[in-house]
Amino acid sequence: VRRQRQMCIREAPKLHKGDILLTGHTHIPAWEEYDNFLYLNPGSVSIPKEGSEHGYMIYEDKTFLWKTLKGDVYHTL
Repeated sequence: VRRQRQMCIREAPKLHKGDILLTGHTHIPAWEEYDNFLYLNPGSVSIPKEGSEHGYMIYEDKTFLWKTLKGDVYHTL
């Protein structure tokens, strides 16, 4: 998974301070801060991996919220 993330970052267009790289495909929720951008992955509603919840991410009131399908928030950024 880490290799997939690194490949995605390498293949992304040039990222600038404040940019957000939002990806999916790994089915694993992620939030990582790099020098000049954020890497975010919402996880998976249908096939979560590595013990993560069935869930999703929304952006509300200038905050990213990772939620379970029950609506419980398990991470904010």
